Amino acid sequence: MFALPDDVLTGMLADTWWFALTQRLPDEAFQALVERRVKQGFTAVQLVVGIPPEVGPEHDSASSPVGPAWTLTGMFNDQYLAFARQRIQYLNQQGLRVIVYGAWGHQIEWLGLDGMLGWWHRIIATLDDLDVIYCLTGESNLWLSGEAAHLLPDKTTADFPVNQLREWVGKLPYRLQDLLIRGMQRAKRPFAEQKQSERRQLWSQVLAEVRQLTERPFIIHTLPQETSETVVDNPQLLAAITTQTGHSETMRAQLWQRPLAADKPFINLEPWYEGILGGFGPADQLYAYWVSMLAGSQSYCYGAHGIWNVGDGDFLAQWGGQTFFEAMALDTPRLLALSHQQYLASGCQAGQTFYETSENQLLTIGRRSAERLVQFFPDVGRVTAVPDGQIWLPFQGCWTDSLPAKGPVVFFGRR
Repeated sequence: MFALPDDVLTGMLADTWWFALTQRLPDEAFQALVERRVKQGFTAVQLVVGIPPEVGPEHDSASSPVGPAWTLTGMFNDQYLAFARQRIQYLNQQGLRVIVYGAWGHQIEWLGLDGMLGWWHRIIATLDDLDVIYCLTGESNLWLSGEAAHLLPDKTTADFPVNQLREWVGKLPYRLQDLLIRGMQRAKRPFAEQKQSERRQLWSQVLAEVRQLTERPFIIHTLPQETSETVVDNPQLLAAITTQTGHSETMRAQLWQRPLAADKPFINLEPWYEGILGGFGPADQLYAYWVSMLAGSQSYCYGAHGIWNVGDGDFLAQWGGQTFFEAMALDTPRLLALSHQQYLASGCQAGQTFYETSENQLLTIGRRSAERLVQFFPDVGRVTAVPDGQIWLPFQGCWTDSLPAKGPVVFFGRR
């Protein structure tokens, strides 16, 4: 068995490839993506061993080259598991640890408790000797009002009636839109609260059993408004506090406030994806990295629209039109990896966080160890005093001797 280090959750720079085991990502493109991320400096990958998000189990994009992971009748595909092992073993050989997601939250209602337990038994039996971390499920409380039924058996979220309704509602006056949306939410709330309790109990049962099968750490992926501490009844079995902050500008402060509030190892498994909804470009990506890590995150998870879905401009295009090859050409991952290397070399990971805000805007955030300091300024032009130290320009991925008039800057110095 591959022996994981004690600090397995610390210092990873992970990319997000939800559809990496499907036929959407053929061998040549898979190997090219692996080579690119390794060369850039990434050390981990998130992927789904099972049915990926946003598709029904019989959709072509849910299938690997040897078929889907399982069927709605509860039949598991041993060829799929062998294929998953082959790809994950290759990732390990290239130096990439794999965060293995076994399902998406709503799928426990498709397979049932016994079926999900059986699937996780198969995953662990197939992969446990490799360099893996297990994620119990993605978005554990997704679609509590029965929306997942619209995916069955072979649809995608692009086919959801809600998307058609949203298009129709979007033509109405704003005040009427708001009234309709609030009314629908109120009508669903009692049912959703009951379903949330049932969903939490189901995933808690799965976690309790599968945690006994392996010494590998388990984590769980949540909706943006939640953290792992609230979505299962037994969070003490999880190796870290985890969350996703999702893809909204309104979550900007949560990128640093959530890790700052955590009382055990913390990882944001899904901050802003680059290019999703046509936004969240390099400036947002580098901001998210520095504020997350300096607030105390153990590791960082990057994602790019077009990569996570192996996009072609049409598949799941309600999230944006950026394609796989356009996302592959982005330079941001290289810049993130360069920043990550400098941060790890600083020796400040075990230090204390400090920050300053003005009018709800983050002016600076930093981390101090006994001897060293790392301090990030989202816009150095907004502050009047800066520390002594080496100046790192995250947009350029290089050091400089002269302080720019504005823009993001990181200082590395001694206390």
